[in-house]
Amino acid sequence: MANEIETVLSSDAFLVSETDAKGNIIFVNDEFCKVAGYTREELVEKPHNLVRHNDMPKAAFKDLWDTVKQDEVWQGYVKNATKQGGYYWVHATVYPYKN
Repeated sequence: MANEIETVLSSDAFLVSETDAKGNIIFVNDEFCKVAGYTREELVEKPHNLVRHNDMPKAAFKDLWDTVKQDEVWQGYVKNATKQGGYYWVHATVYPYKN
């Protein structure tokens, strides 16, 4: 990555993203955009793995998706990449949602 600068989130940071069943982003809140360094327009309708950091093993996301597909909640730490080439850690809670 270009700069590998870590963005440290505040203790009350609340980043929200929602994807469809294929992993494409359908919603992000303003704080998610600010931390990731993207505009909403750059993220919506794009695969969520756009913000996946290369250090994150694909097996972690396989486990995430396998868990959610079983209608169970997944929690864990995720290292995401910023548009500028840095990164940030989030403790993610991912749950199935059906309209």
